[in-house]
Amino acid sequence: MAQKNTSMKPLRQSLALGPLGMMLLVVSGCSINPQPLTQAEMDEFAADKQSRMISDEQVPVTQSIDLYEAIARALKYNLDHRLEVADRRLRNAEFEEAEVDMLPELVAKANWSDRNNDPFSTSITEEGSLENSLASTSADPGSTSGSLELTWDILDFGLSYYRAKQAGDKFFIAEEQRRSTVNRLLEDVRTAYWRTVAAERHLDELKRLERRTQNALEAARQQVRQGEGGRLEALRYQREMLDTLKTAKELRRDLFVAKNQLAALMNLPQGQEFSVVMPRHPELQTPITTLSPEAMTEAALRNRPEMREVAYRLRINKQEEKATVLEMLPSIRGYLGANFDTNDFLVNQNWTGWGARVSWDLMSLAQYPARQQAVEYQGKLLDARALALTQSIATQVYVAHKRFTSLQDEVEIAEEYHETSQRIFAQARNEYEAGFGSQREMVREQLKAILASLRFDATYAEMQGAFANVHAAMGLNAYDGEMSGQESLKEIEAALRDLWRERGDMVQTSRSTSATRVTG
Repeated sequence: MAQKNTSMKPLRQSLALGPLGMMLLVVSGCSINPQPLTQAEMDEFAADKQSRMISDEQVPVTQSIDLYEAIARALKYNLDHRLEVADRRLRNAEFEEAEVDMLPELVAKANWSDRNNDPFSTSITEEGSLENSLASTSADPGSTSGSLELTWDILDFGLSYYRAKQAGDKFFIAEEQRRSTVNRLLEDVRTAYWRTVAAERHLDELKRLERRTQNALEAARQQVRQGEGGRLEALRYQREMLDTLKTAKELRRDLFVAKNQLAALMNLPQGQEFSVVMPRHPELQTPITTLSPEAMTEAALRNRPEMREVAYRLRINKQEEKATVLEMLPSIRGYLGANFDTNDFLVNQNWTGWGARVSWDLMSLAQYPARQQAVEYQGKLLDARALALTQSIATQVYVAHKRFTSLQDEVEIAEEYHETSQRIFAQARNEYEAGFGSQREMVREQLKAILASLRFDATYAEMQGAFANVHAAMGLNAYDGEMSGQESLKEIEAALRDLWRERGDMVQTSRSTSATRVTG
C-alpha cells in the first residue's frame, strides 16, 4: 500500500501544477494597458457639461431682477452652492450607510456539488496496515446544502458605532461648509448687484463723459499749440481733462464687468440680456453694529462655520481615539443559523446551529502606540488650527466692523459731494446760458458732477458688500430657510427679504422704483 501511495505522488503533483499553470496564463492575458482619453471623448465630455451647465429647470428671467431675487437665484442655481449641497447629500448617505453597518449580518449560503463516482475511502492503522479491506463512504456523490446564518461581531459593532458618529459629524462639517459658501455668495451678489445698478445708471454717461473730455482735451491741446490765451492755464486744464479721462476709464472698466459677474453668480448664460431694478439708496439700520467688539467676537467664535468645522473635526478625532483602542481588542462573533443538506447518509438533514468564535489580531497590540500617537498629533494640530482661527476671526470681526462704519461715513460724504457738485454744475450752466459764464467752466463742472455721481454709487456698492461682510464675519446665517432644492424662487426671495429687513436693510424693491441723476 505504501508503494501505491509513492507511485501516485507524481500524478498528484502534476494535477496540482496544471491549474496553477492555467491561472498564470489567465493572469498574463489580463494585463492592462491604460489609454489616455481621446480627443473625441473629451469633446463629448466637454459638450455634455456645457449643455448641462444651465439647467432646464431654471426659471427664465421675464422682468427686472431686484436684489433679493438675484440672491435667491444664486442660492438656487449657483453651481458652487449646488456643489456644496451635493456634498452634504453624499455625507448624509454615508452616515445612513454607517448606521446600517451596526446591524448584525444575515448571510444566506447555498452549495451544490457533484462528481462522476462515489467518494469511497479506506483507512490505515498507526502501524501502516489497512484497517478494513473494504472501501466505504458517508456522503453522496452529489449534494445540495445551504444555510441562513445571523452573525454579530461585538468588536465590529463598537467600531461601527464610532464610525457612524464620525460620519454624522462629517455631515455637519459639510453643512458648515455650505453655510460658508452661502455667506460668501450673498456678499458677492450684494456687491455685484449694486455695482450693476451703478453700471446701468452710468455706463452711457461714462461714454458721453469720455467723448466730452476728449473734445475738451483736444481744444486745450489746440490752444497750447496755437499759443492762444494763457498757456499755463491751458496746460492745467489739459492736465485736469487727462485726470478726468483716466478716472472715467478706470470706473468704466470696473463697472463694465459687474453685470457679467452678477450673471455668473446667478448662473445665467453670459451674454443673456437682463436688467436690474434701479432702487434708491436706502440707509442701512444695523442693530448688530451697536454691539461691543467683545460681544461681536464672542458671537463670531460660536457661530463662524470655520470654527464649528474645527470643533467637529476635534470631535471626530476623539472618536478615532476610542476606535483605536477598540481595534486592538479580540473579536467575539456570535452566530445562529438554520442549515440543511441533501446528503442521504445524514440522519438529520435539517438542523439549527449556534456558537461563538473568538479571534485576536495580536499585531494590533504592536500597532497601537503608533496609531495612538498619530491621533494625538492630529488633535494637537486641530487645536493649533482653532487657536489660529480664533485670532483670525477676532481680527476679521474688528476689521469688518471698522470697514463698514468707515464706508458709512464715506457714503455720507460722497452723497453730499455729489449733491454739491450737481448744484455747482447747475449754477455754472445757468451762468453760461445767461452769457456771463465760460463754457470751459461749465464743462469742467459737468464732468466733476458726473464723476461725483459715479463715485457715490461705487462707494455705496462697496458699503453694501461691507454690510453683508459684517454678518458673515460674525457667522450669522445669510439665509435661514430650508434648502432642500424644492423651494421656489418666490419662497427663497420672501425668506431673504424678511430676514434682512430685520437686520436693517430697508432697500425699496418695487420694480417701478428708480433713482434719477441730474447730469445735464
